[in-house]
Amino acid sequence: MKRLLIALPLAAFTLTVSLAGGTQSGPAPLNTLPRYGGASKSKALRKLDQEFISQSLKQYRQDRRAASESSVSEGWSHFYASDVATSIKRFNQAWLLDSTNANVYYGFSACLTEQGEAAAAHRYFQLAQRYDVQNQGANKYYERLTLYYQSRKQTASRNAGAV
Repeated sequence: MKRLLIALPLAAFTLTVSLAGGTQSGPAPLNTLPRYGGASKSKALRKLDQEFISQSLKQYRQDRRAASESSVSEGWSHFYASDVATSIKRFNQAWLLDSTNANVYYGFSACLTEQGEAAAAHRYFQLAQRYDVQNQGANKYYERLTLYYQSRKQTASRNAGAV
């Protein structure tokens, strides 16, 4: 029941946003797709991933969770700046560091919502819920989206007043 109470507002919110926005046309680079679009990576890309992971773990004293959360924070910063492609890149990095971090999946869900991909956004929200049994991340997710859309609304109002 608790999950239903969380999922229903997300579905309504996602539907509203997807009706207001469009989808991106043409193929996107793998690093701008959540979890790299599930594609197999070349040996060179896997090597780059390993180097990134090694550097991050060194910086965060082998704490994968802390390193992942740092990338999640960067992802949200880019999301707030309306740079969804870079946001997904940072969430992908966070996912490489800790694939069980619910905040990664909430980030993917937000980005997909912004891109008008309602069904995919909902799937990532459900994935996040698997790792967020106490809904702590869900609460933060809703707060972040609320702040983002309030900011966008204020910017649109200011721009409309300037015309």
